[in-house]
Amino acid sequence: MTQRITIRDAVLNKLKILPGYNFPSAGTTEGIEREKLPAILVGFATEQTEQEFSGTTRRLDLVVSVVVHSRGDIYERLDQATEEVESVLQDRTLGGACEIFALSQTDFALDQDHPLGEVRLTYTAQYSTE
Repeated sequence: MTQRITIRDAVLNKLKILPGYNFPSAGTTEGIEREKLPAILVGFATEQTEQEFSGTTRRLDLVVSVVVHSRGDIYERLDQATEEVESVLQDRTLGGACEIFALSQTDFALDQDHPLGEVRLTYTAQYSTE
C-alpha cells in the first residue's frame, strides 16, 4: 500500500464517524442517487514533489467532496457539511499518517436544475519518501 492510500484511508476513517452520510466506493461516483445523499467522497487531486539529498518531500492534495440535497437553503446545508468535515479533520498528522495535514481550499458548486449542492474541501498532506 502506498503512502497516498494510507493517507486517504486515514481521512476516510475519521470521516466515517459522521452520522447520516453515505460513503460510495473509492474512485467512483456511481450509485449516488438522491436517496443516498448526503454522500462523502475522498480522492486525490494533485501531488507535488521536491527532491532533496535526504529523500523526496511530497505534498498530496486530497479532495473531500460532500454532495447534499436540500429543499431548503442549500447554502446552509453545505455550510453545515463543511463544518462537520472540518471538525473531524483537525488532527495535523492524521494519527501519524503524514507530517502535516491542513485545509488549503474550499469550493462550492450548485446544480441549478435540481436542489443539489457540492462542497469540495482540498486538504494538503505533506510526507517524505526516501
